Amino acid sequence: MNPIQLFTSVEGRIPRQVYWLGIVAITVVGLPTIGLAAYLGGGTAGAIANLFFLWCGFALSAKRAQDRGRHYLFVAAYFGLLALVTNLSASQSKMMGKMAAEPSPLLIVVSLLFIGYVIFLFIELGLRRGMVGPNRYGPDPLQQ
Repeated sequence: MNPIQLFTSVEGRIPRQVYWLGIVAITVVGLPTIGLAAYLGGGTAGAIANLFFLWCGFALSAKRAQDRGRHYLFVAAYFGLLALVTNLSASQSKMMGKMAAEPSPLLIVVSLLFIGYVIFLFIELGLRRGMVGPNRYGPDPLQQ
């Protein structure tokens, strides 16, 4: 699989080693790029760069989830929970005028769900071997 497919397509399967190398590449290239874009081009440029690298991470994680036999929406749930936690936190800050001393019960529950899901994804995508043999998402990447 070429690098463009690896970071832009949700099709196919990848093994753990390719997943972790991709995560390192996104981190090493993405963080400075997002910072530089925000510095030179303002908030909009930084947001566009951020969305690009978020998509790269999503595509990479989707292929890894498919190697485990799961649909890419399994990974989309992470981004949904992340958006929910971010919005709840931001709305609480706006309502209080600054960061509140105590987070709302809803924010606590959603944050705990998010943390639990992050730990689950770390184990599921980062530590466990993919399905042996072909599955509905393609051939076993370790047998090619």
